[in-house]
Amino acid sequence: MYYSLNKYLKKEYGEKVWKVPVDAGFSCPNKTVSSGGDGCIYCDTASFTHVEAGGIAYQVRKRIEKLRRRNINKFIIYFQSGTNTYGDIQTVKSRIESALVDKNIVGIHIGTRPDCVDEKILDFLCRLNEKYDVTIEYGLQSSKNTTLKFINRGHTAEEFARACQRTKAKGISVCAHVILGLPGEIRRDMIETAEFVAELGIDSIKFHHLQILKDTKLAGLYREEKFRLLSEEEYIDILSQCLTRLHPDVVISRLIGDSPKELLIAPEWPSSKTEFINKLNIFMEKNNLYQGKLYTG
Repeated sequence: MYYSLNKYLKKEYGEKVWKVPVDAGFSCPNKTVSSGGDGCIYCDTASFTHVEAGGIAYQVRKRIEKLRRRNINKFIIYFQSGTNTYGDIQTVKSRIESALVDKNIVGIHIGTRPDCVDEKILDFLCRLNEKYDVTIEYGLQSSKNTTLKFINRGHTAEEFARACQRTKAKGISVCAHVILGLPGEIRRDMIETAEFVAELGIDSIKFHHLQILKDTKLAGLYREEKFRLLSEEEYIDILSQCLTRLHPDVVISRLIGDSPKELLIAPEWPSSKTEFINKLNIFMEKNNLYQGKLYTG
């Protein structure tokens, strides 16, 4: 019904491959004084930081050591926390290269923003791409500029499109991050975001449901009851429609968000990822939906 990351990795490498999350110490331009310092209204860095303390190489070695005990022998380094190209070329180059400490590292995934990648960084990643499977993960969240302004993203959909085009021109894979259920958006808006990234020829995508986290501006707005969240049933319906708009070869790297329970205010679903995926699969099968069904190219 959809081309999952697990299917892609098994096809590409013939065995289990695991992501190794790394905190490389990068900050975010959207949290600087010049940008207002608030960042995106939903952002709490602690919600996606799950790595051991210490230097970059230390983090990688410790995590790989644990994975090898589980008979996992191929790894993708995932620069997850912060904006991992936010710095001069020497800083970016040094931090990324310091993570490449094992001969069984096959890929590098770099989480960043579309307004934080220049030609020097792309040229560096292009060279790395000759040895590793390099993917740049660009946060988009929505193709609607009114939404991007409301959530304080600090860039436009057009900037995202230009970053994708420049990156793919270098032969580097692009993963888009999208949030479904952002305040003010209706079903059609979310589906149009999927159509927008499909037209750009992205290689993979991560879907997240909107989550309200403690100590965020979004949490304050939610308490004031200024918007409602999608139900699990609504999310499954919209997500299914988004999947039908994507090319069949686009890798679905994530279907739903995941935040620590101690930080999460709402929603209370899903009870588990496994249960959610089962519900999604049943819904798509029942309604004869599958990835690429409505892709127009």
